[in-house]
Amino acid sequence: MFHLKINSVLTDENNEKFFGNGPLSLLLGVKEHGSLAASAKAMDMSYSKAVRLIRHSEEALGFPLLESHSGGKHGGSSSLSEKGEIFLSLYQDFTAGNRLFGKQHLDDLILPESTENIRIIILASGQGKRFGENKLLYPFRGKPLISSLLNTLHPLKDICIVSTIHEEVKDIAEEMGFACSYHVSERKSDSIKAAMDIIPEECATMFVQADQPLLTLTSVIKLIKAFEAEPERFYKLSYENKKAAPTVFPQSCFEELKQLSGEEGGSAVVKKHPEIPVIGVEANFPWEIWDADQKEDLIRMEDIAQYLGKERQ
Repeated sequence: MFHLKINSVLTDENNEKFFGNGPLSLLLGVKEHGSLAASAKAMDMSYSKAVRLIRHSEEALGFPLLESHSGGKHGGSSSLSEKGEIFLSLYQDFTAGNRLFGKQHLDDLILPESTENIRIIILASGQGKRFGENKLLYPFRGKPLISSLLNTLHPLKDICIVSTIHEEVKDIAEEMGFACSYHVSERKSDSIKAAMDIIPEECATMFVQADQPLLTLTSVIKLIKAFEAEPERFYKLSYENKKAAPTVFPQSCFEELKQLSGEEGGSAVVKKHPEIPVIGVEANFPWEIWDADQKEDLIRMEDIAQYLGKERQ
C-alpha cells in the first residue's frame, strides 16, 4: 500500500510560489520564539532569507504578516499582525482540509483488478431538441462537446462503444480510437440494443451519457470497482445522495436491456427489479453529474472546465 503526502502552496499572478512550508514554519516560529530572527535561527535559516520570504508573502497577500517591536528586556521582537494571525489560522484549516480530502480519496488511485467483465456504452444519439441543435457537436472549449467525454474515457477506450445516429459523432469517435455502433433509429431502446449487439453476453454494462463533459475518469473507475466488489447490483454515480448517470447494470440484466422497446431506457429495467439494490457511488464534485440540456448549462460548465484546465497546467 502506498501513502499520500500533500504539500499546499500558494502562488502569485506570475505562478511564483509565495507561501508554503517555509513561511508557515517561520510564522509559527515567531509565535514560539518571539522574533523572526529567533525563528530563522531555529530553522537553521539565514535571517536575510527569512526576511525575503516573509516580504514576498506580504507583497502577494497585500497586508503585513508581522509587527516589529523595539526595546524590551531582550531587545527587539516581532509578533504576528492581526491579519497575520487570522491568515495563519485560515491557512492551517485549509491545509488540514486538503490532507483530510486526500486521505479520504486515497483509494481512488487504486486501479480495478480487471475490466474484462464490463463494457461502457456511451449513448450519443440524442437530437438535442431542448438544446436547439445537435449539442454533441456544439463547441465546448474549442472542440465538439462529445470530444470532452471521449478525452476523459480515452484510457478505457478498449472497453467502450459509442452508440450514435450521427455520422459526425461516429467520425470523431473512430478517429480517437473508439469502437462505434452506428445506427439510424432515433429511439432510445435502439441506441442501447445496437451497442449491446456487439458486446459479450457475459459482461455487465455501464451506460454513460455523452453530454456530461465534466465527468471524471476517477468516478468511472470508482463505479467499476464498486461493481467488481459486488457485481449483482445496480450502481449510479451520485453527489450528496442525488443519483444520476452513469449507471452500471449487472450481467443478469443483459437480455432485458436487449429487449427494451420504443423510448424505454435502462431505468425501465431498474424498475422491474426492486429486489436489486441501487447503490450510489459518490462523485468527488457536483458538476460531474450535470448534463447539458440547454446552452445555458454549457456556459456554466465551460467556466468550471476553464478553471479546472488552468489548475491542471
